[in-house]
Amino acid sequence: MSVLVFSLALSFLVYNTECSREGKLVLIENPGEAVCLDGSPPGYYFRKGFGSGVNSWVVHLQGGAWCYNKKDCLARSRSYLGSSRDWPQIMIFNNAGMFSDSKEKNPDFYNWNMAQVQYCDGASFAGYVEKPVKVHGTDIYFRGFKILQAIIQSLMSKGMKNAQEFILTGCSAGGLATYLHADYIRSLFPPSVKYRAISDAGYFIDAPNKHGFKYMRYLFKNVFYLQNCSGGVDQDCIAAYESTHETWKCFMAQYTYRYISSPIFTLNSMNDIWQLKNILGIKCLPPKCTESDMKHFYNFVENFNKASEPIFSLAKDGAFLDSCLIHCQALISIPWRNFFVKGQSASTTFSNWYFNRDGSKSVKDCKYPCNKSCKSIV
Repeated sequence: MSVLVFSLALSFLVYNTECSREGKLVLIENPGEAVCLDGSPPGYYFRKGFGSGVNSWVVHLQGGAWCYNKKDCLARSRSYLGSSRDWPQIMIFNNAGMFSDSKEKNPDFYNWNMAQVQYCDGASFAGYVEKPVKVHGTDIYFRGFKILQAIIQSLMSKGMKNAQEFILTGCSAGGLATYLHADYIRSLFPPSVKYRAISDAGYFIDAPNKHGFKYMRYLFKNVFYLQNCSGGVDQDCIAAYESTHETWKCFMAQYTYRYISSPIFTLNSMNDIWQLKNILGIKCLPPKCTESDMKHFYNFVENFNKASEPIFSLAKDGAFLDSCLIHCQALISIPWRNFFVKGQSASTTFSNWYFNRDGSKSVKDCKYPCNKSCKSIV
């Protein structure tokens, strides 16, 4: 299965189970430079908060992989991940995880304002190329960071400027975007706002595949330079790597993490199935793999453990790292509420961290396949 098809399948899973209240599409009027790959206006789905949550916000950055070269971006521009032309007017938000409006299932955030930012630039909202790029006679626009700026401005006009609490989150490519943009978005709010971020399945690591080649590094370098992402990622990270000409590292979570000053919570599987397929390059799901692939699998887990060490180095941050075979968890009921690490679910661990409640605020799982709470929803 290709990266794009896999991401589309994941998106279908997340947004078509346990349906709940509607989010209405808001397209950016007069977007100027802030356009999708095909030049159409960007947008988001919005569900208004109520009661005690009227001044509290969750903004979710949609995922969906990346486009790695001009031809790939042209193909993407003809899909809903590169164009707004076929987006429906209504999105049925998933009645699970952080987007649930059920007080019973989501007691901490059920009545908050919810915004789903649609992903149509192919570079985690980080790129900016001033002039359109001609690909086989078609203009393609690399304007992800402008899209992010325009959407945040639009949300401010819908009441977000009055936010007292704000959570930035995202899944997959949107989870990476959460790391990349956490400090920038925080800078748009006054210091009095309680600002936190949670990245879901965004910690893509710089590890070799089963043949010893660091394929993800190669792909992310392509994205970074193709879409000119240097101005749309963490600027402290850029300054740190400028002298070594490795600024592309600021497009990878394990390198940019230490430069993020905003409080951030990492939700990730150490055995992330997207990474097993697309970074490690195995075509099986453990334990139904050859002896050789299982050896590569356990080596990858060790690489993930090493790469994720910065997550536990800062007292301001929190984490839930499980060993379940999954990719993205915060908007799906089973992993969010029913996968347990050291007796705690992801939802409980995040709430402990966010509200400073008693209980662990950072947990890390034992080695696969030790976790009996993991259920197969692959």
